[in-house]
Amino acid sequence: MTGMSRYYISRMIISAVWGGFFWLAGAPWWMAVLAGAMAVAWFLWAPRSGRYVVGPEHGPTALRRDDRTQAIADKAARNAFVVTYLALGGVGLYYGLIAPGSVPIAVVNIMFVLGAAVYFGSDFWLRRT
Repeated sequence: MTGMSRYYISRMIISAVWGGFFWLAGAPWWMAVLAGAMAVAWFLWAPRSGRYVVGPEHGPTALRRDDRTQAIADKAARNAFVVTYLALGGVGLYYGLIAPGSVPIAVVNIMFVLGAAVYFGSDFWLRRT
């Protein structure tokens, strides 16, 4: 059995367990199957994504990060952090000085979605080469 075969078999077991946890938590069966299928899709895509260095000799732990991929993840996280805090400052100024009042939870959710979008967009942009 090759190293990548052991990786894929271990990840299929993890995906089945993940779907089982959804089902045991009370989710409908179709949602548990969907969660397991999404996990399988992620584990099939990850070695081909360019985000990790693939070392088949490591068996079930075949994916590793090298210095380049770690530096890209760090830069993307920094960019998301800066944008989220600038948005937080803008919201604080707006709801503190311009229109005093409580910050609606929808605005907070938008800030978190903005931070995630900046992280993934920055990560994609930095990995394009």
